[in-house]
Amino acid sequence: MTPARRSDRVTLFVDHVTHIDCGILDNARGLCGATWLVDVALTGTRDAQGMLFDFGPAKKLLKAEIDALVDHRLLVPTAAEGVSCHGKTIELVTATGDRYVYTGPASAVAHLDCECITPGFLADWLGARVAAHMPDNVDHVALTLRAEAIDGAVYDYTHGLSAHDGNCQRLAHGHRCRLAVWLDDTPRADIARDWAARWQGIFIGSRADLTTPGDAARLGFAYDAPQGHFAIELARERCALIDGAAPVENIADAIARTLADEHAGRAVTVQAYEGVGKGAIVTHAR
Repeated sequence: MTPARRSDRVTLFVDHVTHIDCGILDNARGLCGATWLVDVALTGTRDAQGMLFDFGPAKKLLKAEIDALVDHRLLVPTAAEGVSCHGKTIELVTATGDRYVYTGPASAVAHLDCECITPGFLADWLGARVAAHMPDNVDHVALTLRAEAIDGAVYDYTHGLSAHDGNCQRLAHGHRCRLAVWLDDTPRADIARDWAARWQGIFIGSRADLTTPGDAARLGFAYDAPQGHFAIELARERCALIDGAAPVENIADAIARTLADEHAGRAVTVQAYEGVGKGAIVTHAR
């Protein structure tokens, strides 16, 4: 019997090589946050060792390239109805008439030539760019973007941290998050779901960054950070104001304080996530 001939063609896969936290402009929803886990498949010809691409360098390179392109950025579909770009200023008027005006440096924005940013479009867009950095024996790169499977309350938000020395300073980046609430150590999925519905697609802004009165019909926020000047203007009902900056610790605290006021005499514990696998837990009682 003739032994089977080895095929030099092979596909190497890396699941959850990174995850993307970003803001998105959408003609239907307006400004919203997103988090996608990224799976990658590389196809090509094995080398003399029988390998396509060593996992260690492959994971490092893939994560670095994907993160640099879209992570902690505002993704702008430049062909979408209602979107206009003028230098560093981007405007969106949604199908329902909501208006957003954003200003930020190029490092904080990714312009995509499409009408709507979907996981499929973004996967193809990223794959074409990541492929240029692969070794010669890798001739095809396929990405899959998927939302975290969440059984329970989930919401998305955008924010920016003016004093952060990393990419969290980029105003209007966002996250898709799970949320859990307890009253006196009893899980309350109903309260968590109600809050998630209340904050779906919310922009969480610091009162310290306001450039308009806090009770104005349209709120403006602005700050100068190491990467440049950031500003945004949007309808008040699309915002949640908190004291101090808006890291997840303060977000969890703001939710817990409000719920403690609504459930006097009960201990309220909030577990708020920031994207995938990280977050803060805060307890308050009135």
